Amino acid sequence: MERIPEQMGYLIMTMDGAVISSGGDLENNENIADIISKTIGTSKSLYVPDEQFQSMSILFQHYHYSVCVSNKKIHVSKIRHDPNTLESDEVRVITEGS
Repeated sequence: MERIPEQMGYLIMTMDGAVISSGGDLENNENIADIISKTIGTSKSLYVPDEQFQSMSILFQHYHYSVCVSNKKIHVSKIRHDPNTLESDEVRVITEGS
């Protein structure tokens, strides 16, 4: 997880939200782990039959959280990005902090 370009931090969690490993900006960040776990739980209501959750991005102005499930673990990376860069097939919702 530590070799992802522009990564600011990471979390590895169990499927019930317990933190297994963390580093960088997300080191020991139980609050973000709880939010990510609840977000995944909420997204289950969006499931289409016979499809499984694979990945999710939560976008902010200068960074995003990339979330994926693999080997019954939740992997979260906080990744820095340029808000002016937009991939051709990507839609971003940018939130402004107060």
